[in-house]
Amino acid sequence: MANVNVRKLVKSFGDATVLRGIDVDVRDGEFLSLVGPSGCGKSTLLRMIAGLEPISAGDIVIDGKVVNGLAAKDRDIAMVFQNYALYPHMTVRENMSFALEMRGLSKAEIAASVASAAAILGLEALLDRYPRQMSGGQQQRVAMGRAIVRDPKVFLFDEPLSNLDAKLRVQMRTEIKDLHARLGSTIIYVTHDQLEAMTMADRIVVMRAGVIEQIGTPLDLYDRPGNSFVGSFIGSPAMNLVRCTVAGGDTGPVCVTAGNQILARLPVTKQVAAGATVDVGIRPEDLEVGASGPHAQVVVVEPTGPETQVTASLDGQIVRLVVKGRSSLNRGDKISLRTDSEKLHIFDAETGTRI
Repeated sequence: MANVNVRKLVKSFGDATVLRGIDVDVRDGEFLSLVGPSGCGKSTLLRMIAGLEPISAGDIVIDGKVVNGLAAKDRDIAMVFQNYALYPHMTVRENMSFALEMRGLSKAEIAASVASAAAILGLEALLDRYPRQMSGGQQQRVAMGRAIVRDPKVFLFDEPLSNLDAKLRVQMRTEIKDLHARLGSTIIYVTHDQLEAMTMADRIVVMRAGVIEQIGTPLDLYDRPGNSFVGSFIGSPAMNLVRCTVAGGDTGPVCVTAGNQILARLPVTKQVAAGATVDVGIRPEDLEVGASGPHAQVVVVEPTGPETQVTASLDGQIVRLVVKGRSSLNRGDKISLRTDSEKLHIFDAETGTRI
């Protein structure tokens, strides 16, 4: 396995710059996920690491060696694509063997590598099938097997689960995480699904508009987002962001909504001048229906079984809360909201920076 170091990486297409000085270090054996909205540059970054896109400026270092000028085949990496990219006229065995044959390995070495990868992924009974004879999940396993047999320094995954149904995505998430634990491999994994990144990665890189907004462990990003974008992107349902004005109160500064309701007392650790405009971040699970508090009106009630997700309008702003178990709330009901001031996240309304 190997470290991957990206230094001041820039990518431009003509006058359009899509990556703006990216710096990130991937540790040996780490599972690092790149997340962000469509068009943020995460897949472009992955393709540059793979050698499939030329570099406009900066360096990519794999295992201590600058690889800017190396062709993809010489970088000792393996990539798993979103669309599987299997050869339709080849069986599973032939798909997994092809790269090893190109390297000139003996038939015995190829057979041993394919058998080992097939055992890891549960493909032994499928080795003589063609891609058209398999489900999407099985095809994705073959794509992973084709990468594993190469025994690369780094595995690159480009949204590999996006074509699968919801149940199969959950299963494949577990399988990929288990595979990483067994192989101890270095993995860089691109996804637009932040829940995928949260459940699988050791660390997450959150990107927006060609720059890195924050890097951290899943719980670091969840508990202490560096700005309102990261706060609202990480977590499902997403963090509520309520625009408020800071005002003086009997027990200290409070956050006041557009409807002149006191949302919550400002945490004592937050030093914000009276009159300042802030975005108050509240996780849906930290917002409750209480006996008193700012009034809101229920818009949508979504039962999921173990909990109920409620969407409400608070002075014209949409907020979501998670109610444990079943709820008797209905559309149009008036409710009062309650939250713990120590669980609030306060962001500057203009810059989005955490206060």
